[in-house]
Amino acid sequence: MIGIDTNVLLRLFSDDNPAQAASAANLIDAQGPESIRVSNIVLAEMVWALARIYRQDKARIIEILVLLLGREELVFEFRSAVKTALDWYEHGRADFADYLIAASNAAAGAEPTYTFDQMAESHPAFAPVPMEP
Repeated sequence: MIGIDTNVLLRLFSDDNPAQAASAANLIDAQGPESIRVSNIVLAEMVWALARIYRQDKARIIEILVLLLGREELVFEFRSAVKTALDWYEHGRADFADYLIAASNAAAGAEPTYTFDQMAESHPAFAPVPMEP
């Protein structure tokens, strides 16, 4: 099994460096089933970059995540948590990284996830940090 960095996945969905895009595609295509580890950090960074740097809208980001989840070569850290986070992201107002944190925590038995993020607080997986009077 090999691991890949965020920029390898980003090259698959950006047009900013055709040579690197081709190399990234070749690397992934040359691997067998379940042979490439994708960490949650890579996914969170990728979604952040797609939204903030590449200016992709939420629908396109969801499409990309679905495509990645369908690749047989890719092994995701807490795959079920990634799928849950994707569902929450699709229907929620918070960032994908927030949902990935909460879904990963829930998969590990840690619920709720406390936060100061008001966008995340609207989801039942989160709870606001109690404020001192």
